[in-house]
Amino acid sequence: MSRVDVPSLSHDMRLAISREGGFAYLPGLAAPREIECERLSDDKCARLGAWLSRLANVPEASTTGADRRCFRLTLSSRRTGEACWQRRLDEPCAPAWLVRLWRDGESALDEDDPAT
Repeated sequence: MSRVDVPSLSHDMRLAISREGGFAYLPGLAAPREIECERLSDDKCARLGAWLSRLANVPEASTTGADRRCFRLTLSSRRTGEACWQRRLDEPCAPAWLVRLWRDGESALDEDDPAT
């Protein structure tokens, strides 16, 4: 289920961002960062939707190897748990704002328009 078009975000949605791959399995890094759209202001929700739409220009991750890392993004309904959008991106191709979003969560959305 990999679609390029991001569905319109609603307060029922949850974005999970996880980092996968690499040589060592580190549970702290493997746990997904979850962002609940319900907790976001309308401005932050719109900003998140715009940022995710930018990923249409980033190629899907190739096969993961022991020395490769990728980010997996999954947008799902909080009510049903059903995923409605998913992308895998090689870490070197991931924009800086995505890395900040994975690392810092909702607080990364305080930045108006990241350059990359």
